[in-house]
Amino acid sequence: MEFPITAKQLRHFSSPKIADKRYKTFQIKKKSGGIREINAPCYQLKIILYFLNKILKAVFTPNDCVNGFAEGRSVVSNAQCHVGHHYVFNIDLKDFFPSIPQPRVWARLQLPPFNFSQEIANVVAGLCCHPNADGTNVLPQGAATSPLLTNAICDTLDRRMKGVAKRFGLHYSRYADDMTFSSMHNVYHEGSDFRLEIKRIIEEQGFKMNEKKTRLLRDGQRQEVTGLTVNSTVNVSRHYIKYLRWILHIWETEGYSKAYSKFYPKYKKEKGYIKKGEPVMENVIGGKLNYLRMVRGSNNAAYLKLQARYDKLQQLVFIDNETDKGESYIYVQPYKMAEFCQDFSTSIVLEISARNKLVGRCVLCGMDKTIAISKSTQKKLCPDLEKKKPGDVITSDLLPECHVTLCRSKGKNFWLITEFKPLRSIYLSIQNAQVNIDELLDIWDTLGLDSAVSAFMNSINVSNFKNNNSKEGSNINENGVLSKENNPGVLESSQEKHEQYIVGLGEKLPQNTKKVIDQHRQYDTGTDSSIIDVDDVDWDVLEYSI
Repeated sequence: MEFPITAKQLRHFSSPKIADKRYKTFQIKKKSGGIREINAPCYQLKIILYFLNKILKAVFTPNDCVNGFAEGRSVVSNAQCHVGHHYVFNIDLKDFFPSIPQPRVWARLQLPPFNFSQEIANVVAGLCCHPNADGTNVLPQGAATSPLLTNAICDTLDRRMKGVAKRFGLHYSRYADDMTFSSMHNVYHEGSDFRLEIKRIIEEQGFKMNEKKTRLLRDGQRQEVTGLTVNSTVNVSRHYIKYLRWILHIWETEGYSKAYSKFYPKYKKEKGYIKKGEPVMENVIGGKLNYLRMVRGSNNAAYLKLQARYDKLQQLVFIDNETDKGESYIYVQPYKMAEFCQDFSTSIVLEISARNKLVGRCVLCGMDKTIAISKSTQKKLCPDLEKKKPGDVITSDLLPECHVTLCRSKGKNFWLITEFKPLRSIYLSIQNAQVNIDELLDIWDTLGLDSAVSAFMNSINVSNFKNNNSKEGSNINENGVLSKENNPGVLESSQEKHEQYIVGLGEKLPQNTKKVIDQHRQYDTGTDSSIIDVDDVDWDVLEYSI
């Protein structure tokens, strides 16, 4: 079913009369300590700008010196032309997006390669701009079209900067608002003809230099361009590699619980000013490894070693693919109350929330946190909960005996306090599933989609069965520490009792599939399930604790 975007809709969303309804404005902290204003378009406008950006990208190709927001270019390509030079000069443009008013966007859209008529340019500029605090319509930081339009508007700036670079014998590149020059000779001293010339051009083009971020880096010190070192080759910092080795080592030797407690404060210090909620450690590490691969290449020895260690640890990661429908949460990592308070340098106070629920209040890494408490635990900690008022502080001798557990739902982490000790859920990471894609496609072609889906699920269940049994044989403890000992007899005897071949896949499958899946879906067969009982979760509290 198609839902066309009509001319009437375009005129409606480009009208300044509904400007306050088109975008949602909020602020986030900058790493430097300042405030950055973000303007996020509403859902309907977001869809329109997405397709509009696709159209504009098909028409416009940025200058070859531009590496930001351009397909096939990145921070790596931006840094490559500055490798091995004696001097690297970095410039930052102040308030980059808000410096571009709507009339300038309107005028640029009427020039090549867009060549829009005035009427079309009016509508497009109206869609892409939003009033700032002064009431001036400017390019908002948060719209899908803003990066491309800034590159188009900066065409003249880039062309003139390339001319200056050629005149003085320099290399030039730009990534968004970061401009970089480099050379073997020094023309960058204060008051030089070069400095005066680029300042004049920048101001003529309607921008301002951010003097606080203007830096001259000489050889002998760390030369950095868009976060990458360029002294001898494009590379990440030594600290970047050391951090990956450090966190993986802790995960391997002391388990997930200790690794997460070390990872958490460092992550919150670096990213807490923009990232809310509780981070997923394995996703962050995986993202850092992907970035390392992009910078150093997929055949780099250091990357391959770190990736192999990560892949091995990923076999112990608990994937919440069984909770995608919102029916349940899984336990990722439990902490004893004393252990949690010690590892995260905090203390928990029980308090009645505004919704008359018992919650835990604490401070994690300088930020106030509200921790949900399961319904059954609320009754144990505060038997007369119904008689309490919002704001009441509760004391209970049972609190030190409780556990604080890192839980996960649909890829998001949250904390939960329970009276019992939950056992870690074990799920197979999909990347570790032993699936033969070619044979799976053959089944799809010959037997149909349903048979292919069934065969795929069977392959995952086989891998899950092998994975969980291998963990039993390797004596992995409750913290998920890799054991040096191994008992292959456990796995072999289990497979001998439960195996048959799947037609078309040639994989071994336990005879009673459902029974084995249910058995290995839950790590604990006792009263405390690996999956949280939905009826025991206080959904009202979780709404603002996730």
